[in-house]
Amino acid sequence: MKRNILFIIFCFFISLNSYAFKFSPMSISIGVKTKMNATLFYLENDSDQPIAVTTTLLKREMNTEGVEINKPITDELIIYPSQLIIPANEKRSVKVTWVGKSVPIFEQAYRLVAEQLPIEMDKEKKKKASIKVLLRYVAALYVEPDGLSSNVSFKKLDVDDKNVSFLVTNSGKKHQVLSNLELKISGKKNIELDSQDLKGMSGENVLAESDRIFRFPKNGKFKDIQATDKVKISFEKN
Repeated sequence: MKRNILFIIFCFFISLNSYAFKFSPMSISIGVKTKMNATLFYLENDSDQPIAVTTTLLKREMNTEGVEINKPITDELIIYPSQLIIPANEKRSVKVTWVGKSVPIFEQAYRLVAEQLPIEMDKEKKKKASIKVLLRYVAALYVEPDGLSSNVSFKKLDVDDKNVSFLVTNSGKKHQVLSNLELKISGKKNIELDSQDLKGMSGENVLAESDRIFRFPKNGKFKDIQATDKVKISFEKN
């Protein structure tokens, strides 16, 4: 029975790979000036069958816990085409253009979702197989007026019996990824935390004008951290 289940899973991934497509870039910024207010995303069908893809733009927000909230856009961006058929072994592009009537005061974050639609098999084949393949890419898109920068700083340290929590704030006008993150804790004991210690925080995104909180179990290097300790944060700026 176990062998049969593994075989079914294996066949599913074979089918998935047979109808997969490639998508790029996964993150890009555009401006608001006429000559800089658009970009192209590329979709490549590397299978031997045509595929149908639909593309959607969503507003991107994030709460302090890192939960992303996506909302429909209004009329600030347009995407063309929003639906397309990509022939076998061919490449297509979709264009995203900023058409907002006013210049944003801080960087605007969006998601572009490219989703492969289910392929309907003909009636004869449908009797033999009913697997519907669906592949989804979610890319980051930023609309960035000139002259913006991030300004991430450490805001607050909370310690209880179970967790150590670090609150950071980005008071700047542009997002910041916490790459190569390091925290230096000074108090009764001096503690240095690097990217390996800070998994789940290092590499995370702090959007413009927002806060993020990161919690770690109070064990290992974190067990001796006190609520009165001072914290210095450093990272590689975008």
